[in-house]
Formats: sequence, structure tokens, C-alpha cells
Amino acid sequence: MDDRFDCKPTEWLSPDHPLDYLGMEVSMDRERIYLSMRKYIENSLKILGLEGVRPVSSPIDSPIDPDTLNLDSAMRKRFMTAVGCLGWLVNTARPDVAYAHSRISQHMAAPNESAWNAIVRVFQYLKGAKNMCLSVLLNAADESLDTIMVDRASTEGAQWDFFCDTDFAGNAEIQNKRRSQIGYLTLSAGAPVDYGSRVSSIAFAHPGIGESHADISSGAAEIYGAATATHEILHVSYIADEMGIGFPSPIMLQMDNTTAESFINDTAFKSKLKHIDARQEWVRMLRDKSILKPVHVNTALNKADMFTKILPVSTFLRLRDMIMVKRPD
Repeated sequence: MDDRFDCKPTEWLSPDHPLDYLGMEVSMDRERIYLSMRKYIENSLKILGLEGVRPVSSPIDSPIDPDTLNLDSAMRKRFMTAVGCLGWLVNTARPDVAYAHSRISQHMAAPNESAWNAIVRVFQYLKGAKNMCLSVLLNAADESLDTIMVDRASTEGAQWDFFCDTDFAGNAEIQNKRRSQIGYLTLSAGAPVDYGSRVSSIAFAHPGIGESHADISSGAAEIYGAATATHEILHVSYIADEMGIGFPSPIMLQMDNTTAESFINDTAFKSKLKHIDARQEWVRMLRDKSILKPVHVNTALNKADMFTKILPVSTFLRLRDMIMVKRPD
């Protein structure tokens, strides 16, 4: 590489030498490796002029009010910058603000004062939770990479966890058009490696409509959510395969909706779900090929719940602390 390219000197991660990559700080101590966005959060607060805000306990606590005044051009630019900063945080190591970002970014076309207050609240939360990060336990020093990969492949459920959840038409804001919110989460060794929060984008009653729309069934919304989650999980499986990391088969997709479970298991009363797009039956095909198996999980333990709705602070913090840890100063 040095012969062909002008490479920077090699840097090695150690307890005394953290690494920074595009705002992501990778550090370690004797027990864990951490991926933190603390410095990026601090820089974002400076850029947005929000250094003096008061920390709060959750990133979103109420809907955005459509009746407030639209932002002027200067504030609109500031809002766009804030959404951009928040988007980078979501795409790197802050799954705890994914739902807030999904919901607030729907107002990019016409941001109003309530939307600005909503994104300020997200950064208030981030200021108080800037030390929260993704983390995994260090492997034993004498354990080889090959041994780690074999163990991951042979221990079903010990290294990988998959969750999905959907909130049926819970967002009544005008621009959302009563679409459902889909959340999915993939964990490896207890740490999120892939996650997302988005409105349903595949619920078409007819191709002529040309855009996603609200469904009439919570069960159908959950099926669309399971389909979206499976798309994303298969993508992770391809990456794991290229890296030589063992991946479970079948995929044990944890969900808390019995209608979606019945559909995937082919035990649903068909007339109840005949209105849904038949193309989603590919989820059942995956089950028939032993790639996917639905597993019921109690709603209180469904970690994807934090990606689909505004939660009480206590519930949000409980779920967040299941997938993130606080980095020691």
C-alpha cells in the first residue's frame, strides 16, 4: 500500500491512544471497546449555538405542532444544518435518536418553530447523554480471530439478536399521512450493528397510487415491518459472510405482533389479510427455505420499540440502556 499510495502512519488502538475517524471516537479500556460520538456532539452544539442548553432525559416527548409559524430563511438554514448533524449521529453510533431524526426530518420541506424546538430538544438530550456509546466486551487476549468466528457461528443466539417492531398509524402529523413507523435492530455481541427507523414505504394498495399510504390493518403494518427488517438483516448477513463472521441460520426475528407471526408461519386466516400486497409473501418464502423464523418477544423486551414511537422517559431509558453503555470519563 505504501508503494502505491501516500499513506498516513499506522495507528494502533490502545487504552492510552483512542482513534478518531470522521467524528467517531474508538477507545478501549481493560474490559471493553467503545464507539463514541462525544466530540462530534460537542462540536455540533457549538456550530448550532446550543452550548448553553439544559440537558433533558429523552430526545422526543411530543408531536410537532403544525400551527406554529414557519421559520425564516436564516433559521431554516440552521434547522437544515441541525438535521444534517443529527443524521450523521444516527448513521454512526447513536441509535437512541434514530426515531426522533426520522420524525423531525419529515419537516425539511417546511420547517416551523415547533420543528425547531423538537430538534433543539434532541440536542438537549444529546448534551446530557454525550457519553452514551456502543460497546462490546474485549475478547481474551490469547483467543484467535478464527476461534472467535467459529464460536459465533456455533452458538445460536449468543452473538446475534434481531428485532423488528411497527407502530400502526401512530403519527398523526399532517405530512406523515398516517403512515406506520417501522423499526428494526440487529445486535452482534450485544451491540447494535444495524438499525433503522422509517415510515412504511411499501404499502401500496394499487400501483396507480404511486406513493406509500396508510394501511387499514395493524397486522399488515407489522408484516411490512417484518419484510423491511428481513431485507436489512440479509444485507448484514452478506457483509458478515464477506468478513468471515459466522451468521445464524435460520434468522430468529423477534417480534411482538401475533398477526405478523401467524402470517409468516402461514397459520393466518387468509381472508383477514387478503388486502395486503401479495409481494410481501417473500417473507414466508424465506421461512420455507429455513432462512427466517419468527419468534415472539414480550413488548417490554422488544428493543426495536424505541424506533417506532414516542415513549415515556422510563421506558425509553430502559430500552436504550439495553443496547448502549456509558463511556467512563
